[in-house]
Amino acid sequence: MDSFSNGAIAAAYLILPLTLIPLLQTAHREIRPNLLLAIAFIFSCGVGHTLTALHLHSNPWHWVTAIVSWAAVIVLLKSQRRLRYLGESFRLLEATWEESITGKILFQRVGKDLSILKINPAGRRLCQNLLAPGDRLCEKMPHHRQSVYPYSKPLIELYLETLATGESQQLNFQYDGEISGWYLTITTALSPKLLYMTFSELSEVVHDPLTKLYNRRILDIQSDCWQSCIYIDLDRFKLINDRRGHQIGNQLLIKIAKVLNRHAQHHHGIAVRVGGDEFLLMLPQADAEAAYTVATAVLAELLEVEIQGASISASIGIASGAIEGFEEDGHISGLLQAAETALRDAKGDRHSDLPQHRIQIWNQALADRRLRHITLEAYLRQRQSEAEFWLAYQPICHMMTGKIIGAEALIRWNSAELGTVAPSEFIPVAENTGLIHRISAWVLVHALEQLAEWQQIAPEFTLSINISPVELEDNEFIEEILQQVAAAGIAHGRFGIEITERGIYHNLDRYLQSLQSLRDTLVRLKVDDFGMGQSGLAQLLRFRFDEVKVDRGFIPSGPDDLEKLAICRAITNLAEGIQFGLTAEGIEQEIQREMMMKLGYVYGQGYLFARPMPAAALTTLLQTDSRLVQPPSSLQSS
Repeated sequence: MDSFSNGAIAAAYLILPLTLIPLLQTAHREIRPNLLLAIAFIFSCGVGHTLTALHLHSNPWHWVTAIVSWAAVIVLLKSQRRLRYLGESFRLLEATWEESITGKILFQRVGKDLSILKINPAGRRLCQNLLAPGDRLCEKMPHHRQSVYPYSKPLIELYLETLATGESQQLNFQYDGEISGWYLTITTALSPKLLYMTFSELSEVVHDPLTKLYNRRILDIQSDCWQSCIYIDLDRFKLINDRRGHQIGNQLLIKIAKVLNRHAQHHHGIAVRVGGDEFLLMLPQADAEAAYTVATAVLAELLEVEIQGASISASIGIASGAIEGFEEDGHISGLLQAAETALRDAKGDRHSDLPQHRIQIWNQALADRRLRHITLEAYLRQRQSEAEFWLAYQPICHMMTGKIIGAEALIRWNSAELGTVAPSEFIPVAENTGLIHRISAWVLVHALEQLAEWQQIAPEFTLSINISPVELEDNEFIEEILQQVAAAGIAHGRFGIEITERGIYHNLDRYLQSLQSLRDTLVRLKVDDFGMGQSGLAQLLRFRFDEVKVDRGFIPSGPDDLEKLAICRAITNLAEGIQFGLTAEGIEQEIQREMMMKLGYVYGQGYLFARPMPAAALTTLLQTDSRLVQPPSSLQSS
C-alpha cells in the first residue's frame, strides 16, 4: 500500500474520533466505556497508518494498537447483555415517542425562534398538522410571540427561558390562536440549544360538559393567580329539578353559566362550576369591595333568569387576599373555604333577595366564628367531653290541667375549659364534622335510662329526644335506636324522636325510609319547629307523624294577632283531618294558653309551665303528681 493511501486512511482514523468525542458528554454511562475504547482504538489505528505513511514503522505502536483492540473486544463481550438491554430500551423509547398520546417535540434554538427537529404523531395531531420537522415555531404559529393567559409573557420567551436557565418548566395556559384550547406543557433543556417539550390539551378535562364552564380541576392547575373568590350557591334549585324536571333545570344552569362567564371574561377571571348548583367566579384582584360590586351585578342578572316560569335566587360568599387561619391549607384552598363559610352565613339570611341579605363578605366576625368552631371541634373530639354533657328536661303539659304528661330531653354542655356552650353552637359543629353520631348515641343511652326510671313512677309518661337529620341517613344509628329502645324495656309509644321540619324536607325521600323503620317499632315520631320549613303543610301529608309541635313563631301573642290565629286554626283543622297530635311550643303567657286551648290545642310546652330542669327536679314533680299551672281562671268560673 503506497504512502498516499496510508495517509488518507490515517487522516480518516484521526478525524473520526474527533467527531465521536462530543458523544461522550451525552452518552449513557453504560455506553461510555465502550465508546471511549472505540475512540482509542480508531485513534491508535490512525497513528499506526500515519507512521506507515511516513515510513516510520513502529512495532511498539502496533502492540499499543493490539492491546487497545483486545481491551475493546473484551469490554464489548462483557457488555453484550447490557448493550442489548440498552438497545431494547432505545427501541422502547422510540416506540413510546411514536405511540404516545401526549405531544412530543424536539427543538433547536435558532436566534429567538425554535426550529423543529422531530415531532411525534400525537404532537402533529394536537397542532392540527401545522408543524413538521424543519419548520420554525413562531413562523408557523405567530401567536407564540404574544402573551397567553394567564402569563404576562409570550410563550416563546418562556420556552427560551428554559434553555437559558437549564431548569424544566411546567406551563399551563390558554392558547387562542391558530389552534385554541387549554394546554399543559413541560419543557426541558437537553443542552443550551436543544429543547424537549411534551404537551397535552386539557380542555375536555377542565371543562364542565353541560355548562362549558371550567370545572374544579382548573384550580389544581392554577393556584397563585387568583386573589378573590365569589362563591355562588343557587337557592331552590333542587325544588325546581324535583317539580319541573331536569330538562328545565339544565336549561337554567346553561343560562346562568352564560351570565357568569360574561362577568368572568369582563373582569379577567374565570367561571367555575364546582357542583350541581354551586359556582365560583375567580378574579385576579385582591379587592373585596370590587368583588362585592361584581357579585351584586351577578345577583341582579341571576334574578332575571327564567325558563318557562322557573326562576331562582342565589346566596353568595366573597373572600379576597390572604386569609388568616387557612395558611396551612394553601392559598386557593383557604380562599375557597373562607368564601364558602361566608356563603353559608349569607344562606342563613332569607329576609329578601336584596344584596345585603344575599351576599356576605368574609370578615373578622366570620373568622372568629370559624376559630370558635375549630376550638369546639377539638374539644368535642376528646372523649372526656362526654363527662361534661348532661340532659335537661322540659316538661310538656296538659293545657287545661297543667299536669305533666311528658318531657323533651335537651343536651347541655358545661365545659371545664370553655364554660357553658349552647347547643346552637356545638350541635352544628358536630353535624359538620361527623361527631354528631357519638353525641346522639350518648343522648339516646342516657335518656332511655332516665325514662326507664320515670316509668316506674308515672307509667303514662313520655320522653322524646331530638336527632339530627344527619342521623336519618345513618342506617347503623337507626338500628341502634331500635336496639336500645328494645333493650331498655320501654313501653310502646312512650319514647319519641323529634326531627325539625327543615331537616326532614332537606332530603325527604331518603328520610322517610328511616322514619318508617322507626314507626314500625312503635317509636313515637314528632315534627319539631313545625311551620319553619320550606314546604310545610303540603309535605307533611307525605308521612303521618304522630305529633306536630307548632313553632313558637306561630303562637299568637294576643287576640289581635289575627294572622297567627288563622295559621294555628288551619293547623288544627289539618290535625283533625289526618289525625296527628298537636303541641304548642313557646307558651309563655296565660293569654296564649287560653287562646291555644280555644283553638283545640290540648298540650303545651313553654316557660309558662316550666323551664328545662335537671332530672332530679322533674323526678320530684312526678312523684308528687304536681300541676305546674292551675286551670285557666276563665274556665274555672264557667
